[in-house]
Amino acid sequence: MSQKRTYKTYTDEFKKEAVALVTDQGYSVAEAAESLGVRTNLIYKWKEKFEAQANGSALSQDERAELKQLRAENK
Repeated sequence: MSQKRTYKTYTDEFKKEAVALVTDQGYSVAEAAESLGVRTNLIYKWKEKFEAQANGSALSQDERAELKQLRAENK
């Protein structure tokens, strides 16, 4: 019997702190990933996401929730 794969989830605060290690404190992505015990590709993805939100090209969590609610109402 196969087991369902579980994924570890990280809080937004943890993600912001991980990205801040790279952007503000001068750590390399590999160093930050190793010190936090996460994979380097996660930090790259988080960094990309936060930069997109800062530029206004990505939706924030609140905007995403509002859009979901409006779509449900329209349906």
